[in-house]
Amino acid sequence: MKSLNFAVIGGGFMGKAHSIALASFAMYAWPAPAMLNRELIVEANDQLAEESQVRFGYNRKSTSWMEAVEDPTIDVIDVLLPNSMHYDVVLAAVAAGKHVICEKPLALDSITARAMADAAEKAGVVNQVGFNWRLTPAVQLAKKLISEGAIGEIREFRGKWLGEFFNDPSVPLVWRFKKDQAGSGALGDIGSHVIDFAHFLVGDIEEVLAIQHTYVDKRPLLSGSGMGDVDVDDSTSFMLKFNSGATGYIDASWSAPGHKSDAGFEIRGSEGAISFTWERMSELQYYSGKDSSDRQGFRTILVGPPHPYGDLFWPVPGYQISYSDTKVIQLFDFAQAVTGQIARPQTTFRDGLKSTLVEEAVIASAKSNTWTSVESADAKRGK
Repeated sequence: MKSLNFAVIGGGFMGKAHSIALASFAMYAWPAPAMLNRELIVEANDQLAEESQVRFGYNRKSTSWMEAVEDPTIDVIDVLLPNSMHYDVVLAAVAAGKHVICEKPLALDSITARAMADAAEKAGVVNQVGFNWRLTPAVQLAKKLISEGAIGEIREFRGKWLGEFFNDPSVPLVWRFKKDQAGSGALGDIGSHVIDFAHFLVGDIEEVLAIQHTYVDKRPLLSGSGMGDVDVDDSTSFMLKFNSGATGYIDASWSAPGHKSDAGFEIRGSEGAISFTWERMSELQYYSGKDSSDRQGFRTILVGPPHPYGDLFWPVPGYQISYSDTKVIQLFDFAQAVTGQIARPQTTFRDGLKSTLVEEAVIASAKSNTWTSVESADAKRGK
């Protein structure tokens, strides 16, 4: 069986999620397309690197991402750094012929995102962006139902990602609140997942009309002395038009009291509808207008072995899966592509570029207060 040595660049929350998935991968995905080894963890300093090595179970540690890129024993570079650092690491890894996973949003802007996608495709390496939320079995089932025509012609998409985790003004001014390090706020951080839902389930987005808000415009400095300016959005909402003619609306806010991790969508078609929220991630709500009038209404489908990727986990529907389990699915998708069992992962850098192009159009629309066209991910700049 093929073995892949991973170098994970960055710890923290995402380092924990990816490490749990790497550790449990073969326990779920068996027979495994490859054995995934936690070979090297790279952190910002010696103390963090040593702690992460012990905590997450890596064979080696380092404070240099370039060391990981240049190491001939490393097969996969897994980039979990702040958004502004993605570009340099990814370009170096691709140039070294490594397969690459990169968390979302892929880049600060579409120019760098396009360069990353183009470089990876030219090098012929497997590349994946971390849109694991679409890989949830319930969302995959929604796609299957749509493809089978279960709700007819899609007319409307209503997407959301609502949380309250940054509504607290005492949360310090970390990199996520700085445009030069994050690119955008709630739009890119959580809204990108909803944009990916829309692309995956409905199709390419043609135009947007947006409004953005920054509710907490100053936050305490990490030094504990004084306040600093926030220059990204706390909340972004926008209407959208799909190339298919369908319309929609997306609401992304990390300052939404009462919501914890309310990411999801409702899709309305000519013959039915589908509804999903991450807070009940092992359930899909499905309505069929073809049901007889005395029993019409949304039904709850509990996800399990009969559904996409459900057979990787528990033998009984309704046993539930976790956030880290969606990272197992992401790694399964990636490993299958590396070993040639599928042509490409579901979420490549090109998908990351598509989301970035929508985000740029949304920001431009919010400034101009007009409908704004979304550039094609396949278009050549300047043509």
